[in-house]
Amino acid sequence: MSKFMRAATRKKREYMMEVALKLFIEKGYEQVSVDDIIAATHTSKGTFYHYFQGKDEILREIPLKQSALIQTWASRTPSQVPSLESHINRLMLDLTDMADRSPRLMRSYLALSLQNESLKSATDELNRTLFESLLRWLPDPDKARLLVATYMGTLFLWCTKEDQDLNDLMRGQLAWVWSGLRSNQSAKSVLVEPEKKGDQMMKVAIIGGGLAGLSAAAYLSENASIEGTLFERSPQLGGRAFTYEKAGFTLNYGAHAIYGIDRHTISSMERELGLSFSSKQVDKRKVMYAKNGQLTPAPLDFVNLMRTELLNPMQKVRFVGEITAIIANIHNVRNYETLGDYLAQSDADEDVKELWEHLVCSNFFITPEEARKVPGPVISEYYHNLFLSGKPVNYILGSWAVITNQLRQKIEISGRWDIALQEGVESIRYADRKFYLRSKTRELAFDRVIFAMPVQQVCKLLKGTPWEPFLAPYEENTATEVMVYDIGLKQVVARPFSYISDMDNKLFISDVSATDHTLVPEGGQLLQGIAYLSDSFADEAERKAYLDAKTKQMEALFDQYYPGWRDATEVKRVSKKAMVASVKNIKGNELLPTRIVNVPFYFCGDGCEGKGELAERAFSSARQAAKAILEEMKAPVRV
Repeated sequence: MSKFMRAATRKKREYMMEVALKLFIEKGYEQVSVDDIIAATHTSKGTFYHYFQGKDEILREIPLKQSALIQTWASRTPSQVPSLESHINRLMLDLTDMADRSPRLMRSYLALSLQNESLKSATDELNRTLFESLLRWLPDPDKARLLVATYMGTLFLWCTKEDQDLNDLMRGQLAWVWSGLRSNQSAKSVLVEPEKKGDQMMKVAIIGGGLAGLSAAAYLSENASIEGTLFERSPQLGGRAFTYEKAGFTLNYGAHAIYGIDRHTISSMERELGLSFSSKQVDKRKVMYAKNGQLTPAPLDFVNLMRTELLNPMQKVRFVGEITAIIANIHNVRNYETLGDYLAQSDADEDVKELWEHLVCSNFFITPEEARKVPGPVISEYYHNLFLSGKPVNYILGSWAVITNQLRQKIEISGRWDIALQEGVESIRYADRKFYLRSKTRELAFDRVIFAMPVQQVCKLLKGTPWEPFLAPYEENTATEVMVYDIGLKQVVARPFSYISDMDNKLFISDVSATDHTLVPEGGQLLQGIAYLSDSFADEAERKAYLDAKTKQMEALFDQYYPGWRDATEVKRVSKKAMVASVKNIKGNELLPTRIVNVPFYFCGDGCEGKGELAERAFSSARQAAKAILEEMKAPVRV
């Protein structure tokens, strides 16, 4: 806050902070929205964002108040202090007393400070203030650092022990610390006995049998010193990549298309795990866009870009320049927080901006409004890989089952892994240096645990555990959901193109069988329609009306380009809300890292940090998690 701020302005800002902090204490930080703060203070959204960049900025008041307490403590003179030890203890206990007045808020702050750069910076500044103030009274940097570590470490320990009194915990920690601080002897090296390797096996649990869980288990199954259990609560493996057959048609719950397969993580897995599969590229000359009732080739390469009517000649030159900049990794979009920010500043024509927006819709399976929220660096990296690819869109011949079956076979052939189908993990606890996972029928102990499931399910499973606060930043993540309309036709009714994208209504139809003939009986045709969905509705009635309207738009698109499909339909499946990715990669969502500080688990899946989007994030994060465990086994013992 600027020291030159007018008194009235400062008073208004402080009032909003006081109300917000009161709401945080009463309801919990995660349960209070910006709109709640605005309503409680009788202000407007413009006023709120004039004073604060976001609600996390209000939490910076916590370290600021603690810093003020430290500075008051440090200002005392030696004549006012009865003893050095009691003076320092008084500071530590006053700080913990301040934290303990609002435990839920403090735990939220500590968890968020590990993820939010602004709060992390404020915490670092607090630690510096504490260190420098302690150094004035205890002129030994190592001892001052130990006290700072004791304070912060005790707070984080308290986060994992909700039934523990913070004041008592701090008193106990200080008692042990002072037994060392009182000694004038220099610290000796830590004694650690080497771990006995021998025939000792590491036991690993993987929770989730989708693409990520299967991939992680396949990598770990190659190590003879690892054994484990793969838990999957449903009757089949594959998760959202589940495949089934009906009337001779092979249907996937998720499209088995791979973007840029020659630069995709799955190509690395094929080499490293000895997988073997075939794929076929979608015919780029038969990929079409529909706009204002007119069909035109999609600008997937230079030939189609010259043929498309979406852009005029000058706009095509501009778009070629944008592609060139992406390939050279110098495009300005990487410097913008979101695509919307870039487009707002760009001097490109509206048609070029619309094309960028539509490309992001198509590749990320989201609406234009959400496309504008995709981070600029994500778009830059994604299209850098895609534009360099010689195979922009390929289908794995035979569907996802070809991949999932090979991964399962690799896991089972090792003889050291148990695949537990229809067995969900219901709780997890830590005792005696082991993680105990309980299902309905048994409890098993493991050395390492990998969560390979949607982050929303991870947060639910870890509710009430010591690790819950550290998952708080990911609890409100939203998923990417679409409408999927599959129809299996007993005969080919029309094949004007392999892909048609309706730019006006934001939906598309793929003639899947035109690329992957293995999915249909002889002479049949398999069409898959996808509609990008908004997830903002006033009530359930509005949502239902919206989905009904999307269904009619999809059927109208089928009617227009595949006349006769209704009479030829042999198999039909409509999923009005199918999850494509468990976390939508947009501003406001936080992808889960494969490791979180102070959380002893590994994480992987399409909602985790990794290379690419959609299925590639599942593969790449699983590969990263598995390799981290393998590297951990090779690490030398530190003495």
